[in-house]
Amino acid sequence: MIDLSFDGALARITLASAATRNALDMAGWAALADAVARVAWSGARALIVCGTAEGGFCAGSNLRQIARLAEHPHERESFRQAMRAALEPLAALPIATLAQIEGDCFGAGVALALACDIRIAGPRAVLAITPAKLGITYPQEDVARLVALVGPGQAARLLYGAGRVDADEAARIGLVELVADDAAAATHDLACQIIANAPSSVASLKAMVRHGAAGHHPAFDHAFEAAFAGADFAEGLAAFAARRPPSF
Repeated sequence: MIDLSFDGALARITLASAATRNALDMAGWAALADAVARVAWSGARALIVCGTAEGGFCAGSNLRQIARLAEHPHERESFRQAMRAALEPLAALPIATLAQIEGDCFGAGVALALACDIRIAGPRAVLAITPAKLGITYPQEDVARLVALVGPGQAARLLYGAGRVDADEAARIGLVELVADDAAAATHDLACQIIANAPSSVASLKAMVRHGAAGHHPAFDHAFEAAFAGADFAEGLAAFAARRPPSF
């Protein structure tokens, strides 16, 4: 269901259940959480999250399992916590995370993409947040990420209307950052570009981006100043002087 692979400093999590369009059941969420934990301990410097070509990105949570929640109230909190156990550690990874979105990306699949730093869509990508069609809501953490990304008006449009948007419309409203004819190649190229940069810089910059609208925090002043004494800055200067790529 969840495949984890490494290519040097690049990690890749692939949702591999084409028969269900990569929908995630409880076991799938647990496997995703395990894969994220393994990435966190691996020393990888970038992570790509994608689906199999046949299954699209992710059709959301498994509908059969969601249907059980109507008559099994004791399972509802466990389901919510299973999602959080996968998505919150993914969002908290100190490395760059990229969602490669091809084909369907619905419901909790959008939440998965939102937990990544950067979203790259193929030309046939279709995104929709559909809980209102089922008479349910969306986890508050995922609504907060959506609002931060596209603003309250577009978030309301996507959530209340539950309509589908194609790749170009998703890019126009900021739901994805890039549309590429070859999403796999574009995502891989950007991941490699990130890996070539200083990991300490990427981690610190990611923390500041996540802090975002909260405004100034003194800890980031200290991080800015301390970086000048770091080994990565020394290597960056040496590489610049020698006209060679840095080796971080």
